[in-house]
Amino acid sequence: MKASVVFSCFVVVAVFGVGFSTSENFPETYYEFEGREDTERATYATNAACPQTSYFFPNVEQTTNYIRVTTPIPNLHEFTVCGIFRKFTNGDDWWVSYATMPGSTTNNNNEFMIQHNSNGINIAMNMKIVAEDLKLSVSTDYHICVTSFASTGTSYVFLDGHLREIVHTRSGTIEGGGTFILGQDQDIMGGKFDPAQSVQGRIRNFMLWRRALEPAEILKMYQNRCFCPQDYLFTLERKNVELVGGVAAVWPPKC
Repeated sequence: MKASVVFSCFVVVAVFGVGFSTSENFPETYYEFEGREDTERATYATNAACPQTSYFFPNVEQTTNYIRVTTPIPNLHEFTVCGIFRKFTNGDDWWVSYATMPGSTTNNNNEFMIQHNSNGINIAMNMKIVAEDLKLSVSTDYHICVTSFASTGTSYVFLDGHLREIVHTRSGTIEGGGTFILGQDQDIMGGKFDPAQSVQGRIRNFMLWRRALEPAEILKMYQNRCFCPQDYLFTLERKNVELVGGVAAVWPPKC
């Protein structure tokens, strides 16, 4: 995905009919919008401490520093990603990129992306980009979660534990078999990085679940870094990742 596409995200939104709404008073039971009842949701064990991970990305304008997740990715009909992000410069930051093989069913490169530029946080889903009115300050930790329902094309963006955006994109399952990269933008699966599309900053406790987390779970994670639902697909524990280039694992505080 080229930088020019992201920087023109407002135009893309208008062309493809992608929309979003902003409110400080979202209903806490937002899953009702997906035709799901709270009673249908399973109960997950949450008494174990959440794995603590922290990685430092030291350089800007490079293609050599990144994290590759080695956990196999299945088809995702709904999912949640969460992490604590800190940017160290006022430049553009390409935090998360999930890409599939060219010629796959969807024929996309970035199935999912989180990026921040002068317009705020950008979320891409199935190659549809939404420019969100969420601006981040330098050298400040932000807890960001994105929950998505592929069947309806509806995604929910949480900032510091609170629902801030409801995003409507194209519906469709996020195809499995791809590659999760943190710290670079993939223009093809696993590579073709652009020096201007990297990150200088820190990512802590990034993880993915194969379900939509409840708002109460997301709020509790923001309030208590040692808590997380235990049914995650992967965390960034060293057994699940490959560190490339100058990315440094930072010893996080124990729970």
